[in-house]
Amino acid sequence: MQGRGLKRAQPLRLAPSVRKGLLVLHLMAGVAWMGVDVALFVLLEQARTTSDAATALSGYTSVGWIVPVALPPLSLGVLVTGLLLGWGTPWGILRHWWVLVKLGLSLVMTALVFLALVPLVGRLPVLTSMTRAQEVRDHLGALPIQLMFPPVVSFLLLAFATVLSVFKPWRRTPWAR
Repeated sequence: MQGRGLKRAQPLRLAPSVRKGLLVLHLMAGVAWMGVDVALFVLLEQARTTSDAATALSGYTSVGWIVPVALPPLSLGVLVTGLLLGWGTPWGILRHWWVLVKLGLSLVMTALVFLALVPLVGRLPVLTSMTRAQEVRDHLGALPIQLMFPPVVSFLLLAFATVLSVFKPWRRTPWAR
């Protein structure tokens, strides 16, 4: 005997225009984040290897301006639009392993932006005019090397998330209906 009057809750479905708008925002945030990663890597590598003090100063100063302004909203944009797309499309959040892995990546990467990268960049001292590039790097200690990892890692993880979105590998999760 089936339960009388009990209806199975229908999953939320976004209107096609809303879904497409969210998908565009999701893609734009991810692509912009990857672009910021490339720009940061180029700035950091140039500042780390240059013999010109002004180039080293401007590179590290630029990183200090870009990271806290660009990466928090982009990471939240990827996370929030991804969650909304998961909730409002047949892919769901817990139905497919590739979606669940992307959610995990987004959560970890967003947490790392707020809990590790922004504070690390916040430790950059105010750089005054120095006459040698090596003097700038010596003043920063281990920060020039530590700052090289986040843009490389996040670029590779975002690229992996893109591959997951295109190929949609693996089976459904045990929580799929």
